Amino acid sequence: MTSQAIPQTRTVMEAGFTLRTGIEQQFWRANNAAVPTAAAQPGFVAVTGGPVANSSWLYFSGTWQTPDTMDQWYWSSRHKPMQDAAFSKWFAKMYIRKWRLPAHGEALGERIFCQTAIHRPGPLNGADTADLVRSLTAALGDLGASAFETLTGELEPQPFQLVGPVEEMPQTAPVGYLLLTHWRSAGAAQAYLQSPAYRALNDLGEVSSELFVPIAEEAGSRPGLRADGLQRDWTYETGPRKSLRSPLATHEGR
Repeated sequence: MTSQAIPQTRTVMEAGFTLRTGIEQQFWRANNAAVPTAAAQPGFVAVTGGPVANSSWLYFSGTWQTPDTMDQWYWSSRHKPMQDAAFSKWFAKMYIRKWRLPAHGEALGERIFCQTAIHRPGPLNGADTADLVRSLTAALGDLGASAFETLTGELEPQPFQLVGPVEEMPQTAPVGYLLLTHWRSAGAAQAYLQSPAYRALNDLGEVSSELFVPIAEEAGSRPGLRADGLQRDWTYETGPRKSLRSPLATHEGR
């Protein structure tokens, strides 16, 4: 369980997965049926997911009022059937990271997750999405965004994930996108939020961002938990990947 010493601020699970071949319809039916169960859990705020541009990954995010209420959902008997089926039937690979809003006066540190929401009246077309990925790849690289790690040691071709159109509950816009980035300092994150590249996102729709700090899980508390406690990894072929360390922890990568 999450340590009581962790500030009880709003908490986000940042997760990616790929599906095994031939089970897509079965998975989405079960997933859609499970969402109302999660929404009825105390502390539930939202669930969001969608395809990632220029990537093989699908994104999934759950938001909870506190780390403790997220933990309560993890251990809930109503959640266990979905968890078991995900590993035994559906996922080919997955990763999970947990983040929370900083407490009042808390320093952001050297691992920061920025979640930028873009609300639009309609979806981007394929050409506009490709242009956006290209422009963001150049701009965010210049701004010093961390390489975007999926499984430990595996990086996306760009230093971000652009997710969307998203499916979400509760729905907050006709069409939504998420731009996910990681930063090594508060100064770098704030420079991004004040940059021309960030301001240009307003041409796409209504834009808002939040910065989160990581939650380190207790050793042995989760299958596939990495040595630093900051990520869980799993693949169908190998099962949990416990012994790996992230090169990003030593500021390697892009």
